[in-house]
Amino acid sequence: MNFADGHGAALRTPDLERRFVEYIHGTSYADLPEDTIDAARRTLLWSVAIAIAGAGAQGSDAIARFALDHGGREDATIIGIGRRAPAGLAAFANVCFAKAHEYEDKYWLDTDGGFAMGFAVAPAVLAAAEAEGGIDGQRVLAAIALGVDAQARLLSAIKSDLAPTHTGWNSTYLFCNYGATVGVAKVLGLSEAQMLDALGLIHAQAAGNFQGQMEGVLGIRLQGGFAVRNAIAAVELARLGITGAHQFLTGRFGFYKLHFPNHTVDYDDILRDAGRVFLGTNLGFKGYPCGVVAHPILDAVRQLRPKAALKDIRKIKVYGTTILGIMAEPREQRLNPRNAIDAQFSLPWVIACVLRDGNLRLSHFDDALVRNAEYLDIAHKVEIDMQEGRKAATVAFELADGTMLNSEPVEFCKGHPENPVTTEEMVDVLRSHLPLAPVPYTAEEGDRIISRLLAISELSDVRQVFQKS
Repeated sequence: MNFADGHGAALRTPDLERRFVEYIHGTSYADLPEDTIDAARRTLLWSVAIAIAGAGAQGSDAIARFALDHGGREDATIIGIGRRAPAGLAAFANVCFAKAHEYEDKYWLDTDGGFAMGFAVAPAVLAAAEAEGGIDGQRVLAAIALGVDAQARLLSAIKSDLAPTHTGWNSTYLFCNYGATVGVAKVLGLSEAQMLDALGLIHAQAAGNFQGQMEGVLGIRLQGGFAVRNAIAAVELARLGITGAHQFLTGRFGFYKLHFPNHTVDYDDILRDAGRVFLGTNLGFKGYPCGVVAHPILDAVRQLRPKAALKDIRKIKVYGTTILGIMAEPREQRLNPRNAIDAQFSLPWVIACVLRDGNLRLSHFDDALVRNAEYLDIAHKVEIDMQEGRKAATVAFELADGTMLNSEPVEFCKGHPENPVTTEEMVDVLRSHLPLAPVPYTAEEGDRIISRLLAISELSDVRQVFQKS
């Protein structure tokens, strides 16, 4: 059987893959605009902030035990645990922690939502740099910036809908296989030939789907961990001379034809303005720890909340697009979450929490609380109207006397690049998470980590970030 493409080029490196790797390999910290550098710094700061809290989340003790029980060189920090492990296992744990509370970053494709990137790229790069030793902060920032940019470019080339109603692939996890591989290959200084092999080797492993989200299982967050563990393995194997497929994007069984055979793909878009526009500046950081499609709704609820007493609200009417379906259906499960993971993806639940308490907190996802009758009663008042084509989300309260209160439309929710979480807010979140780690950080330790992350471009060796002194 001849598996060559239509041009009989089974063994050559196609032009797109070659130029893609040339771009990554040839771009350095000195080529990056200041806003791109700042975006990479914020990405790293946020990934550490959410990993600290996630280290204490349900299931994270087992993840840490898995990483540590495998033994090996104590090369990279497992955040929040106070222990070290081989780079691939440390990155695996840290990325699982960073996704544990659904509090990560998002690359926004439109006002409805998008997909996470930095939560995987940044910990993978940092763990690889720690394990290698002697790598400065500028090199780490460049690798994060290019890993996120590459991932965003690959994602943005798909011009069809990526919602779970149109594909079972979860693009957060699927694409971070490639973003993490680019970031790790860049920080470790691979040659162009080695980068091609590393990307071919990750192509042999890339996966990620929505099923765990549908069932409310802990395994959903492990998909990011699998991706970075595999990315680091792909890079390490490429350094040792193991070859990978070079037609990983455009081949007959390349990424898009394999994973998105029914989607429209603009291959030219992958490298359009590469080196002039860096897409990591479009990364947003979540304003709430839950599924991102709920965020405009929660902003609208917070608008209306001061205008009505909770006891007077008979119905809570939500108006948005069909993307809300991922947190609205199946309705019975969303109205009655069984555990913390169900609650993270229940639009009625997070509305109930914000309406009752004014904001959404990590404590709202304790397994015991999700069975609380008071919150569930509020959740059961939620009615969700989904229609394609809406440009903004709105919420209405129907009061007991028949009065209707309507929110202003919310197009850009808190955390969207047009309504960003500030660096100062990120620092406050990190400080608030310090006591949540299994091995809590003191305020002094937290201040030291924060100052080093904010000034990471000045560090001669990024192993200093988590050093005790």
